[in-house]
Amino acid sequence: MMRHLYLNSSRSLIAGLLALLPLTCLAAESVQYYVTQAEKAFDQSDIVTAISYYRNAAEAGYVPAQNRLAYLLNISEQNEEAIEWYRKAAATGDAEAEFNLAGMFAEGDGIPQDLGQALELFTSSANKGYTPAIHVMAAAYEEGEMGVRIDYETVRDWLNRGVQLDDPWSIQRLAKAYAKGELGLRIDRQQAAKLEQRLAGLKQGGE
Repeated sequence: MMRHLYLNSSRSLIAGLLALLPLTCLAAESVQYYVTQAEKAFDQSDIVTAISYYRNAAEAGYVPAQNRLAYLLNISEQNEEAIEWYRKAAATGDAEAEFNLAGMFAEGDGIPQDLGQALELFTSSANKGYTPAIHVMAAAYEEGEMGVRIDYETVRDWLNRGVQLDDPWSIQRLAKAYAKGELGLRIDRQQAAKLEQRLAGLKQGGE
């Protein structure tokens, strides 16, 4: 009896999922259409139309569109709605959204300044390997910004994470630190040269 019920339930579930497939594909096509139209409008400097199309894709749950919409709203001085969309995207764990929302908290841009919240979001984004956030974290601990104390060991840790991700900015900053004996490091021209060679290789590869 239980086996019969299980099989019937499984068949019903499979049938339901198969029925949803066309709708899922249709939704994906609609999102792509909205994004394509938004990009065309943006390229033509039609920000109002771009915002409209990005909003359609964002409301469908497409995180990159939520980020882009928030950015356009922010530069259009619609800060409150921009923050709402950044929050929605960040709630999914999206590193770019966390970074952008952190920036608004750090600057007090359309929202009360909250350096603690900014630091938390920047840290989360950097821990996900988002290199712009790694830059911010390294700079914060080098300059003693966002309420943290200067800590060269932490700076080096963040820079080394960036180096592991082949991030040119991190490689260049660490190479300079070895060359000049900065960030608590002894001068090590050999290590500096290795990093500079690595940077040069990345630049050649990107040409």
